[in-house]
This record gives sequence, structure tokens and C-alpha cells, in this order.
Amino acid sequence: MSRASALGVAGLELLRNEPSGATTTFVAEPGDPVLIGHYPGFPVQPGVFLVEAADRTARLWADGAGLGAGLELVAMDRCRFRRPVFPGDRVSTDVTVEVGEGGGLLTAKASVLTVGGAVADIRLRYRRTPAATAPTPEGEAQ
Repeated sequence: MSRASALGVAGLELLRNEPSGATTTFVAEPGDPVLIGHYPGFPVQPGVFLVEAADRTARLWADGAGLGAGLELVAMDRCRFRRPVFPGDRVSTDVTVEVGEGGGLLTAKASVLTVGGAVADIRLRYRRTPAATAPTPEGEAQ
């Protein structure tokens, strides 16, 4: 992730974190060098940052659910961009997470939105490393 991105360390704000998923938001900052250089004369937020917002939202959810340890992204099963994100747009990423049996596999379905409507639909698949899902001496997965 570029430090120049609106998704920098402090750029993503967690709005909701519940058992079913999480929601975050960020602003596509008009002065962001990434926006200025991404289609000169017609600046738009690069799609990769929307995918990253979905990934980071899913990871925030997983951390809050105690499933973040050993989590690795293994596939992007779906990514459909519906409309561009323009400088100044507030972007919300709403992620619903389904946890597979045993907690080893997770699927995150993300809807990326602005006030103008749907921006992207993204589906990411994760797995937890075997060490993260192994039972502890107390009999619970880590």
C-alpha cells in the first residue's frame, strides 16, 4: 500500500464490527498523488485500493472475532467495478463474512458504495494456517 494512498495507516475508519461482518469508510482525498496521476484529466480512485479496502475491512472483522491470527488471502473470487470513485467521494465498504466449518476458511463478500450508489462487488477467500486453527491444550482453536 502506497503511503500516498487515502487508505494509509489512519485513512480507514471502522464504523461497524458485528458477528456477521464489518463496515469501514475512507475519503478519496482530492490531493492524493495516486488520484492525480490515475488518468490525468479524469482522476479516479484505482480499483486496487477498493480491493484493499475490502481486504482490510475483512481483516479488521477477523481480528475482532479472534480469527485474525494466521489469516491469509488465497483468492479473489469476484471483482466487479460498477462506477468510478472520484476525488472527494466518501467510500463505504460493507463486508459480510461467512466462516467455514472449523474456522479454517472464510469468505468475505464486500459491497463498496458511495453516495452515488454501488461502486464495486468483491468476494475474497481466506484460509487460516493450520497452526492458527489447531486446538490448544484447553481444546479451543487459537
